[in-house]
Amino acid sequence: MKSLRIFISSVQKEFAAERIALRDWLRNDALMHRFFEPFLFEDVPAADRRADEVYLDEVAGCDIYVGLFGNEYGYEDAEGVSPTEREFAHATAHHKTRLILAHFANHVVKPPHPAPS
Repeated sequence: MKSLRIFISSVQKEFAAERIALRDWLRNDALMHRFFEPFLFEDVPAADRRADEVYLDEVAGCDIYVGLFGNEYGYEDAEGVSPTEREFAHATAHHKTRLILAHFANHVVKPPHPAPS
């Protein structure tokens, strides 16, 4: 059985520990490593290709896109778009399964109306 490729996307500095933990769990768990092969951009050796070409090619070649979204938007290119947003849009355009995990530190969700007393 062919492993499903999982592209892990986020602002790298915001979720550095979580990205590595997810990659390591998928690679080292007795069951998970049989079915999934994770991709992290930081694992790619330096090459003579532009970074955006590399990560967009990897998104196009993955089976599942996992987005870890939080408070940071990340570096903005000349068009004002972050790599994470480009990756998500590319996954959407290529009809990839997308799993999104959102974590917003210091964010309080208030109920729409005061609770009855």
